Amino acid sequence: MSGIAAVYSEDSDKFLQTTKIMLKKLRHRGNGKQSLYKLNKAILGKNLVKEAAMPKFEKEGSTAVIADGNILDEQDIPPEETIIKNYKEEGEEFVNNLDGPFAFVLSDGEKLMAARDPVGLKPLYYTQKDKSIMFASEIKALLGNSKKINVFPPGYYFRSDKGFVQYNDITKIDVNKKITTTEAIKNVRKKIIEAVEKRYKTNQNIGVFLSGGVDSSVIAVCCKELSVSLDTFSVGVEGSSDLQKARKVADYIGSRHHEYIFDKQDMIRILPEVIYHLESFDMFLVRSAVVNYLLSKMASYEGMEAIYCGEGADEIFAGYEYLKNLEPDEVNNELKRLTRFSHKNCFQRVDRMLKAFSMEPRLPFADNSIIEYALKLPVDFKLHNEQGDIVEKWVLRVAFIEDLPEEIIWRKKQKFFEGAGSSHYLAEYAEENISDEQFYKERKIDKNFTLRSKEELMYYKIFHEFFPYKSVLETIGRTPTKNINHK
Repeated sequence: MSGIAAVYSEDSDKFLQTTKIMLKKLRHRGNGKQSLYKLNKAILGKNLVKEAAMPKFEKEGSTAVIADGNILDEQDIPPEETIIKNYKEEGEEFVNNLDGPFAFVLSDGEKLMAARDPVGLKPLYYTQKDKSIMFASEIKALLGNSKKINVFPPGYYFRSDKGFVQYNDITKIDVNKKITTTEAIKNVRKKIIEAVEKRYKTNQNIGVFLSGGVDSSVIAVCCKELSVSLDTFSVGVEGSSDLQKARKVADYIGSRHHEYIFDKQDMIRILPEVIYHLESFDMFLVRSAVVNYLLSKMASYEGMEAIYCGEGADEIFAGYEYLKNLEPDEVNNELKRLTRFSHKNCFQRVDRMLKAFSMEPRLPFADNSIIEYALKLPVDFKLHNEQGDIVEKWVLRVAFIEDLPEEIIWRKKQKFFEGAGSSHYLAEYAEENISDEQFYKERKIDKNFTLRSKEELMYYKIFHEFFPYKSVLETIGRTPTKNINHK
C-alpha cells in the first residue's frame, strides 16, 4: 500500500524535516502524494500508492496511524480505519486478530505503538538515537540518522512505555497426528483457494508471476477462476525450463501470457538497481532478485498494480531437497525456522522488487490460516514416499492434481534463478573480474561476517556503496548452504 516513516521523541519538532527526507527515499513505495501528521511527541508520515487511496480515517480524535498493508477480512475499509477502531476497542491485543500483511505505527501524541505481521510480509526497520526512536519501511530511509539500524521483528508489537512484546509465535504450533490424509488434501485445497480469493480485488490490474513450478501454477489456476482475463509473466534465458513450463501452464489455463528473454548483459546492467532496492548482498537472494526485478519491470510496463506469487509454499510444505535427510521432528523444527527466516529472504525479495515499481505483492501461501494448518500436518503428508521416491510438497500437489497437467504437478523443485537458466552467468562474471588474491584478501568484511564466494563479494561491493555502515550487516539474512564454491 505505501511506504511509512515515523519518529517518536521528546523533541519531535526538530525531526519534521527528517521525516520528510525519509519519505522521499521511500517514494518508490507509492506514486501518489505524502501524508504527514505531527502529534506532540510523534511524527507519522507515509507515501500513498495513488491519490485515490487516501484513507478518510487515518486520524480519529487524538490518535493517528500510518499503515502499509491490507487487513484482508475488511478489504473495502482502509487499514488505518480498521486499526484505529480495533485499537480503541481492544487495546494493543487487537493485533492478535489482524489477518493480512501489515506494518503500522500508531500514536496519540504521548505514547506510540508499532507492529508487524506474524511472518514479516511487510517490512519495518527502526533505529534509536539519543532518546528518540525512528521507524521506516526500508533501511535506506534510516541511513544518516543513526549507524545502528535494526529489523523490527515479525510477530511483535512495540509500545513506547513497554518496549517489544511478542504476540505471535509459530514455534508453538504442534503437529496434529489425528489429521487424516483425505482431510488434509481437502483442507489444503480449500484454504489455498480461499487465500487467493480474499486477496483478489476486481478494481485492480492483477497478474501472476508464473515459473511453471507447482507453487506458482497452483496460484495461477486459482486466480484464473476469478478472472475472465488473467495476465501471467515469465522470464528466463533462451531455452530455460521456466519459460517452457510456464508457456504450457498459460496455454492450459488460458491466460494472457507475457515473457521476456534476457541475457548475461541484462543481468549485469541491472545489478546496482537490484541490490539498492533489495538491501542485501546474500548470493542466492540477489540471484533470484535479478529474475524478480525483470519480472516486475515487465509487469509494471503492462500496467499491473498487484502481483500474485507462489513464495512461501516451500517453507511450510517442505519443498527443499535437504529436508529429506532429516528426522521428522527435525523437519518440523526446520520448517518453522525457515518460515521465521523468510522475512529476510523470499518475502523481502518479493516485496522489494515489486515495490521498486510501485506494485503490491499478493502471497496466498503466507496466509495465517495456511501457515498454521500446514505446520500442523504430519511430515509424511509433505515428504511422501511414492513408490520408493520421496516427493516433496506431496499434499499440495495432490490437492490440485485435477487442475494442472501431470508434468507440472510433479515437476521437481528448482530455485528461482535455476529455473530461469541464469544461475551460472553472474558467478562467471565475478570469476572474470575478481582474482583469487582479491577474494581472500577482502572476503572477511567483519569479525563475524565472511563472504562465501567471489560472486557474493561482487554483490557486497555494490551494496557497500549504498549502505556503508557495518552495523547494517546485522539486517542481512544469509541463505544457508553446505556446498558453496569459494571461487
